[in-house]
Amino acid sequence: MPRFTLFKKILVITLLLSLLPLFVSSAILLMNLQSISTKLTDEISRSDDRQATQSLQMKARDLAENIRDFLHQCESDLLFLSRSRLDRSTLLDFYQTRLSEVWQRGASATATQGTHEFRPIYRSIAIIDRNGMEQSAIRNGQLVPKEQLRNVADPANTEFKSEEYFRRVRALKPGEIYVSHLTGFHVSKQEQLAGAKDPESAYDGKGYQGGIRFGSPIYDSKGKFSGMVLLTLDHQHLMEFTQHIDPGKGFGTLFPSYQSGNYAFLFDDEGWIITHPKYWDIRGVDQTGRLVPPYTADSKQDDVDSGRIPFNLDHAGFIHKSYPTVSAAVRNRQEGFVDITNVGGAKKIMAYAPIFYDTGDYARHGVFGGVTIGFQVDQFHEASHKGSRLIDRQLGEHRRTSALIILATALVSALSAWLLSRGISIPLRQLTESAGKLAAGDSHVRVAVNSSDEIGVLANTFNYMADELDLRKQSILSTLDELRKSRLEILDERNFKESVLESISSGIVTFSPQGRLTSINRTGRLFLGEGLAAETHYTEVFKGWGVLNERISQVLSKQSGYGRETFRFDHGPGKTHFDVGFFPIGADAEQGLTVTLRNETQRENLQEEMMRLDRLASLGKLSAGIAHEVRNPLTGISLLLDDLHDQASSGPEDRDLIKKALAEIERVEKLINALLNYSSPVRADFRECDLNRLVCDTVLLMRRQCERQKVQLNLTEGEVPPLRLDPEKIKQAVLNIIKNAQEALPEGGRIEVVTSVQDGYAVIGIGDDGPGIASHDLPLIFEPFFTRKGAGTGLGLSITQRIVEEHHGKVRVETAPGGGTRFTIELPL
Repeated sequence: MPRFTLFKKILVITLLLSLLPLFVSSAILLMNLQSISTKLTDEISRSDDRQATQSLQMKARDLAENIRDFLHQCESDLLFLSRSRLDRSTLLDFYQTRLSEVWQRGASATATQGTHEFRPIYRSIAIIDRNGMEQSAIRNGQLVPKEQLRNVADPANTEFKSEEYFRRVRALKPGEIYVSHLTGFHVSKQEQLAGAKDPESAYDGKGYQGGIRFGSPIYDSKGKFSGMVLLTLDHQHLMEFTQHIDPGKGFGTLFPSYQSGNYAFLFDDEGWIITHPKYWDIRGVDQTGRLVPPYTADSKQDDVDSGRIPFNLDHAGFIHKSYPTVSAAVRNRQEGFVDITNVGGAKKIMAYAPIFYDTGDYARHGVFGGVTIGFQVDQFHEASHKGSRLIDRQLGEHRRTSALIILATALVSALSAWLLSRGISIPLRQLTESAGKLAAGDSHVRVAVNSSDEIGVLANTFNYMADELDLRKQSILSTLDELRKSRLEILDERNFKESVLESISSGIVTFSPQGRLTSINRTGRLFLGEGLAAETHYTEVFKGWGVLNERISQVLSKQSGYGRETFRFDHGPGKTHFDVGFFPIGADAEQGLTVTLRNETQRENLQEEMMRLDRLASLGKLSAGIAHEVRNPLTGISLLLDDLHDQASSGPEDRDLIKKALAEIERVEKLINALLNYSSPVRADFRECDLNRLVCDTVLLMRRQCERQKVQLNLTEGEVPPLRLDPEKIKQAVLNIIKNAQEALPEGGRIEVVTSVQDGYAVIGIGDDGPGIASHDLPLIFEPFFTRKGAGTGLGLSITQRIVEEHHGKVRVETAPGGGTRFTIELPL
């Protein structure tokens, strides 16, 4: 029987797929047609875009020229009025003849067609004298009574509370004109909408009231400034230039739709919007005359919700990056267009053009600002959409025809694929199932061989592989048993070593030859910190440990200097003296370095304390003996000198010398009393006391002395509960420190006394702003008889320290040269 191989099976099925070129050609044709459709649509869209943008740019350019002419007309009116007879009738006639048509909405939703009427161009006219006082004015169509005229030299008296037009016009030369930026009270979102859902339907809302000031100085025949003429262009006439533009409705509408994006607006040379369908976008001041800040990415949500966010294009890059670009281009006197998305989410093309104008504040850039006209993008492409729909219909008919042909071919292909799959998939499925069982651990699974083709050969190979895997599995299991036993032995040994290291009271830290951390025990982490990670360099491990890093560097680099050394570090209470050992790992530290740390602070402190107690005990005995031995002769000498002083035969000079000797003996007597008090202190009388009251009494006792020395003594009392103490001794301790602070301020200064509670202690803080204590004197200040004052005994701070220690408390001192000194007494509650 001939062998029907897999190759022959595929060959037969391939013959059945001879119609494959039909599929390829149909697909290529459809793709080409679709590509042509897309290109035609894009070309039509680009053509529409070009025509629309050219039309918008032309309209923006024309509108900019009209606004420029309108501003120049305002200048002409100003110059005409300044050269006219400036009486009240002339002003009123001028006001009533300068009119312009306004198309505005009615007062309710029913008045959708609006009304056309002529209104005065100028919001107000004023004649102002040389001192800033209005001589005559017209506001709101009426001549202002004399008693209501204002002095506008003060900006707070101007209409919008902060205008400086008087100062600006007064600085001009004859014939020059001042033109301000738009000024008016800002209108919030709620005020404009008045309950309506959008500006287009807000018929009853509040309108924007503001204007642009035109001013010209008046000089008399002698060339002296005598006053000025001021015209205020009504903002409503600026709004007329943009309010009725809607590119989607033949460039004409009563009020544009903001949501559609089809509207125009003006902005000035500083980027502020000055006309817009949303009045809350227009530049304005608050009721105090301060300019309301612009809308930015950092604006508060309350301001955004209320509409307290006038729009400045220079700050609107977070809404769309093109806004600052348009503002900068206009200042550079350029026109053009950009694709943009406004706050309402409308995607549109926005054409812009500069308004060339260089009078007054606008001379800086040579432009009054810019005109923008926006048109929604979707409306550009209606023609291209119609062509696209026609092409899509033709493509649809072609797809239906092709689909019928492809369907018939697919049926033949499906039959052929089923036959091929059946001939290959069944044997392969058996191999897959057997392979899965083999992977799951069933090494006895085998595949039955039913054919002699390539799949049959694959089945035989699989069975051979299964036999080999079974043999190697047994070998691996035997090896795993041996590895498991070795691992348990290693773990036991490692755990034993770790237990020993963790139980040692010394810190043990090991480093690699490169100085990287390899291990650290629990005690080491207590000293160095819990956050140390492996591979940390020793300079980071011992950061802040003084010369220790330098010592480790020497040991690692020179491979010598091993052994133990004692170091002193300032790492907080209980961690100041350390015995540090350096030991190599391997010969010449080829495997690294071990550093041991043993805290010797407590032992060193005990030794220092014992030495101090021995010194104090010896000093007490010596002081008591000297005091008793010296007091008796001093008493006799004092009595004899008193007799000599009282004898009439003694001359004035002798009595003066005797008097000085008696004063010195009295000083020695005080020193002896202090020695006796220090060597044999009275036993403390502990009782419950109010610490604040005790400290307050001490401060009152010292206040008069301090005032005579121009020292300000202040007390700040905290909430301190009653506690047991000896009030007289604590008062003496506080008094000693305050006296020292007073003596450190001979030229006057300040002493602050503060009471508080911290961490279970009643705390008394006494600080001064004197010259501080020298660093070399600081360790000696609590030593008996140490003093830098010529008349002192040097026992005050020693007695204070003994009193605080008798109360089981602590006394600390903080000082800095020229930065004052602060003593802190802590008494346990």
